[in-house]
Amino acid sequence: MDELTWNMPNDLLDASVEVMRPAGRLGNEGLALWLGRVDGRRATVTHVVSLQGPGFLSAPQQLRLSWRTMARLTELTGDLDTYLVGQIHSHPKNFIDLSDVDKVYGIRCQDYLSVVCPDYAQRNVNHLRECGVHLFDDGNYRRLSVTEVCRRIEETRRLVTRIAMEAPL
Repeated sequence: MDELTWNMPNDLLDASVEVMRPAGRLGNEGLALWLGRVDGRRATVTHVVSLQGPGFLSAPQQLRLSWRTMARLTELTGDLDTYLVGQIHSHPKNFIDLSDVDKVYGIRCQDYLSVVCPDYAQRNVNHLRECGVHLFDDGNYRRLSVTEVCRRIEETRRLVTRIAMEAPL
């Protein structure tokens, strides 16, 4: 089977938790977006994006981006010659599955990676195995098994580039 694999900087998870943690302290979901490049069947994550501004709503069990924020994100990916290859967002307690809202209104592109971090990102997470790792595949999201996560996601020694992006209304 010719399946997509991901190379992720070894500090990506820590950087992403750091982005999500302030929202979680307030009892809200957090979000970090992952940009990267795709070469054949390998995606390499290069950047983690944090959003600030009126076009990004973070609330209990809800995230919302304005259409202008999505347009700005599209411009950013073009400027960096990258794609939006995945994201991580946080859920309360130990809930690491995608919610029904995530499944219906989340990004629905083949091979898009959507990771769920537990405890609103208020504790350290050492490996993606502690999260819910979900792949949009053949028209639906499915959660990857720990074995599949270990097979398809590889940490690299590179460091992720961090970008703070203004989210316009």
